[in-house]
Amino acid sequence: MKPALLTYPYIASYPVLMLLGFFAAWILVRQRAPLYKIEARHLDNIALLLPIAGLLGSRLFARLFYAKLPLFEALKFWQGGGLVFYGGFIFGIATVLTYGAVRRINIIAFCDCLAPGVAVGLAFGRIGCFLGGCCWGDLCASDATLAHLEVPVAHQVRTFRTISTASWPLAVHFPSGSDPYKQQVKLGLIENGADQSLPIHPVQLYETVLALALAFWLHRKFRGNQAPAGALAMLAGYAVIRFCTEYLRADNKLYAFGLTISQIISIEILLFCLTIGLVRLFVFRCKGDALSPLPERIAT
Repeated sequence: MKPALLTYPYIASYPVLMLLGFFAAWILVRQRAPLYKIEARHLDNIALLLPIAGLLGSRLFARLFYAKLPLFEALKFWQGGGLVFYGGFIFGIATVLTYGAVRRINIIAFCDCLAPGVAVGLAFGRIGCFLGGCCWGDLCASDATLAHLEVPVAHQVRTFRTISTASWPLAVHFPSGSDPYKQQVKLGLIENGADQSLPIHPVQLYETVLALALAFWLHRKFRGNQAPAGALAMLAGYAVIRFCTEYLRADNKLYAFGLTISQIISIEILLFCLTIGLVRLFVFRCKGDALSPLPERIAT
């Protein structure tokens, strides 16, 4: 954990990693632009708009669903703190769609071009989360350590016992004063004044690796209008990643049906992708049938 890259002048790690993520994504999608016959200036413009939209959406979702403020109060973005990725993600999609419609750009090509860049930006953002100490992972501890906790709380902070043992080789400790440390003090897992937290999963880095793998696959698999649906694959891919990694996060409380808010949103995104995919498949098959010779259609 390293919340500040520099103390004087003070430069926080998280915003720096976010900016690096936007920059890396911008370089990648600019290279992809010729494949989709999109002018690079449009990607320059969207690179300036997305950080603003992402910040507003992230803050709104944090205030609505975590601070549980009324809508009018939640709209006061400048107050309080907290960021939720899915809020920024949804606002970012709305910004891309609006910009594409106003500038009369092929929306499917525009989104497909941007898809790997979104995954790259997410990977950098999760490194920022790790350095900042937010979005932390489940406890890696023995059953005896959690014996005094109520079952729902114990399940929240350690979902999978088999990979959350005290000897888990990838587990990390966070320092005194960090959010994981405070949670463990509050739950009575450690004494206030302990040097560090109990070991936990570095789930932020797990998600970083998975997001980079997704970005690499999208960049290689979907290249130009001959291979559309890159944006749909990105949405579905990240929804699966987020749904799975949520099980290894200790910071998010269960919202409904034993799932967190992010997991419910992930399911909704997957259903949306499945619906769009089936509609596209149906349309393409209908077009193919319409182009087939009549005797062949009758024979089949």
